[in-house]
Amino acid sequence: MFRFIIFTAMCLLFIIQSLIMNDAVDAVFIIVCILAFGMAFWMLNKKNRLFTGFLFLAGMFVHFLYGNQGLHLFEGITQNLALLTIILLAPLISLPLKGEGILDSVISKLNEYKSDQRKIFYAVSFLMMMLAPILNMGALRIVHGFVDKLKIEPKLLSHAYYGGFTQAIIWSPFFASVGVVITIAEMPYMTYMPVGVTFAFIQFLAAIFLLRPAKSRTMALTLTETNDRAEIKRDFGLLISYILFLILFLILLEYVTKFPILLLVSINCLIIPFLWTLLRNKWGWMKDQIKLYKKQMTTSSNMEICLFLSAGLFGNALLHTPITSGLRNAITWASEGSVLLVFLFVVSFITLMAYFGIHQIIAVPLVFPLLLVPEVEVSLFSAAFMCIFSWMFSASLSPLNALNIIISQCVRDNGIRVAFSWNGKYFLILFILSCIYVLLLNQF
Repeated sequence: MFRFIIFTAMCLLFIIQSLIMNDAVDAVFIIVCILAFGMAFWMLNKKNRLFTGFLFLAGMFVHFLYGNQGLHLFEGITQNLALLTIILLAPLISLPLKGEGILDSVISKLNEYKSDQRKIFYAVSFLMMMLAPILNMGALRIVHGFVDKLKIEPKLLSHAYYGGFTQAIIWSPFFASVGVVITIAEMPYMTYMPVGVTFAFIQFLAAIFLLRPAKSRTMALTLTETNDRAEIKRDFGLLISYILFLILFLILLEYVTKFPILLLVSINCLIIPFLWTLLRNKWGWMKDQIKLYKKQMTTSSNMEICLFLSAGLFGNALLHTPITSGLRNAITWASEGSVLLVFLFVVSFITLMAYFGIHQIIAVPLVFPLLLVPEVEVSLFSAAFMCIFSWMFSASLSPLNALNIIISQCVRDNGIRVAFSWNGKYFLILFILSCIYVLLLNQF
């Protein structure tokens, strides 16, 4: 119970500190983050303890070398709290869907298509595409919890998961990839949204044409009952409407309040479930869901908490080291060639770091600011897309990244084979398309 209180307090303090900017609150905020790290750290396995512990201690050591003392040794520990808060609170945003029975109803309809490979691919991909923008990695776990019972061929399932999930990494404000970049760039989400949504649509088309299976000779069961057809259409319509409402509401709030999009997402994760519970008078049901949520947060989120806190501390410390000078020189040299050479360097660097186990939450904040200096002739849109695409690309291909790990676990095969052998053609075509897209963006 105490761990849940500390984890929740950490999220609430992020919101409070973002709104009032008070030194005393900031000090309490840092202390709570340190406590949260310590509590989550002891729940990790040995491998993850070594990794996150190294990041944490190395960050403190670098700060110490540069003269920091006291709480300043932990400078940067709150750097990724905007993203961590969303990851921890995002499951709450799906509770209205669950409470209305929409989520269970939509997922259960997949059973109707299990005998037709193409239809099940479309159904799983579409469902993933709808849920991923608001549930992040939780969408994979929720969908697979039901799909696993259908005994779908593993390669086909990996196609549906990658084909439906990866678009959200490019455009959704609920994802760290988008949040980090637009925050560093001080860019309103509405400004970036057309860039992300356009390429996400291109990704969607690529997935449809490259990953879908051939037409099955065995046709899926058809629904003969008119009521069943109407119910499916209603539930899918409500699901799409809810997601569109969330996105449009966020855009409106950002325009009116001028608050950062990540802060608004975090606030909405709390307010929208509360308003739904108030309007529907489902306090008893919500109480039971909060108990389940508490168990999930304290048992399944420890790695995310340790990674994001230690990565923030370590990444902030790296800014004081010569590594940024080396990166700046390499990017400046690449920019003298062409924008494509810069893009190739960014993708290669972030992907290589991911293969060494260094998360994008560390690599991207190092690289992105260096793309914005006057010496590098790359447009803001092009630079933002480079980093966000590289985040998606490396997360999909690296067997040490959560996305690749979860999908490979779902299909019960190793991450290298799943990413390269089964889905390599898809990612190769995406990379080629992204090169063309970068050239176009660099004109603006």
